[in-house]
Amino acid sequence: MVQSKRRKTMTATFLAYGVASRAMEASQASINIVGNNISNVNTEGYTRQRVDIVSVTTSGKTEKFATPVISTGIGAKAVRTTQLRDPFIDARYRTQNAEANRYETMVKGLSNLEDVFDEASTEALQGELSSFINDLQSLSQTPTSSDIAQVARSAAEKVTQTINMYAIQLEEVRIEQTENLEVVVNSEFNTYVKNIASLNKQIQNEEIYGNTPNELYDQRNLLIDKLSGVANIEVSMAPADVITENLSIPHYSIKIKNQSGGEDIMLVDNGRYSEMSLDASDPLNVQLKIVDTTGVERSDVNSNVLDGSLRGYINLINGKGSFANTSVGESDSRGIYYYARKMDIFANQFATELNVINSNITGATTELPLFTDASGTSTANITAKNLQVSTAWLKNPSYINTTKNPVIDPPPTADYTATPASSDNILRLIEKMSDKIDFKDSLGNTIITGTFNEYMTSAVSEVATDVELHSNFFKTATNVFQTISDARDSVAGVSLNEEGVNLSAYQKVYNAAMRYFNVLDENLDNIINKMGV
Repeated sequence: MVQSKRRKTMTATFLAYGVASRAMEASQASINIVGNNISNVNTEGYTRQRVDIVSVTTSGKTEKFATPVISTGIGAKAVRTTQLRDPFIDARYRTQNAEANRYETMVKGLSNLEDVFDEASTEALQGELSSFINDLQSLSQTPTSSDIAQVARSAAEKVTQTINMYAIQLEEVRIEQTENLEVVVNSEFNTYVKNIASLNKQIQNEEIYGNTPNELYDQRNLLIDKLSGVANIEVSMAPADVITENLSIPHYSIKIKNQSGGEDIMLVDNGRYSEMSLDASDPLNVQLKIVDTTGVERSDVNSNVLDGSLRGYINLINGKGSFANTSVGESDSRGIYYYARKMDIFANQFATELNVINSNITGATTELPLFTDASGTSTANITAKNLQVSTAWLKNPSYINTTKNPVIDPPPTADYTATPASSDNILRLIEKMSDKIDFKDSLGNTIITGTFNEYMTSAVSEVATDVELHSNFFKTATNVFQTISDARDSVAGVSLNEEGVNLSAYQKVYNAAMRYFNVLDENLDNIINKMGV
């Protein structure tokens, strides 16, 4: 009977050593994790970790004739290391990141446009228009002077060259933005999805063997955060892949949702990934294409990428503003296309109005254009880029008709038209420069009514308004993003103050476990050496 009691006592005593040992192990693991957190406080993408500790119990065994004894737990056990993340905050963070990057891209591109149109101030195009009017007024006073006629022609050349300059600069901005888009597609989007898929394979292998690869999770989450700045994405970890009867691991996928309700565009499907390319065969309507994870080429990317830097560049390059046909999916943002088209309308209207006056001459049987396209003779398709002074006017400064009813003396030759003494037509040209004109698009719709200067002032104001508007949107989106980022950091970020408190607490638990060991040693010594048999 004495031996039975002693055996129960010894069993309980040695069981207590297990309790103390597990307490030390759990505390030591927690201290190690705190040290790991502190050492990674400045590591990009690092997620704060913790040790999951569970209580160990003796329950689970039933003995019909067991002697009732006082039942206690047998301590605590460290079972795993987990990351502190909130999936809901992560989703909000990535959605807001996409929006902020779209506005940031738009602001940068529109600021480049603003730099172009800032040149259309009094020092540039409007200044050249004023100089042209002044030279026409001088010509109206001395209509027979070939020298003054030459000065007026030179002023007209400066006007056309300045308009050409804006067209060229707009084209340069478009080329730059297209190149930037190509960099985003190849160096960012394609790199991110490829690396995420590779990490998925590594993570899956680790999970199959029962490991918890927190560092690989961090690398993957960091890449997903960066990818979210490129496009609007959705991340899913369901349904789980069944490996064995007792093991299932998450099926990781990233997609762009189809806005029309059709099949979503799968970017990453576990270890498989898509590849994006840029089709710029039509420089004014670039298209994004994707070969998805199943090998199918998707041509509906432009209509489904609604956010991120990709959307920003598409709006900048393809944005047609009020000229867009939204029924076929054209972007109605005011981008480079829109402002280039505005300049084309200005150039065409400018040439048309002045050509009509110069051709409205008694006895004239053909058009007598002052301005043409690059051919020097045709007025069929004048744009801001090809506008120039006509070849006939370049050859002969007096080609500009000073009067509607000329008295030609001496008779004109093939290369020369005599300049009559009257200046009524020059006055008409001057008046037209100050008249309000209906500027029309290719469909004949009036887009604005005003003078040439008012038209350019309107264009400058529009781009300035767009920059200010998108700058405000960007500031708002950035503020919201920062708020969400702070909320995420409060969960997943490392706080040195908090880790310091945890370190102190775990150290006290460790010391207490050591003290528990000492007590057990003293008790065991009493049992072995001081109790009688």
